[in-house]
Amino acid sequence: MLSDLQNVQHMPPLIVSSRLADDRLWAEVLNLGGYDLLTKPFAATEVSRVVKLAAHRGSKSGPC
Repeated sequence: MLSDLQNVQHMPPLIVSSRLADDRLWAEVLNLGGYDLLTKPFAATEVSRVVKLAAHRGSKSGPC
């Protein structure tokens, strides 16, 4: 999915989720251009924070 999004002129922030999230996967997501990594099961406050920040960043990059 990330490689497909990288072809979009204004790439929207991609948030990855995994129940097996760790520092290595988080670093890989960021290094490949993803926005952030959320761990399952989700913590409502963390999801809200990450989505709000991603939406703010996405709105600055302009329309797709």
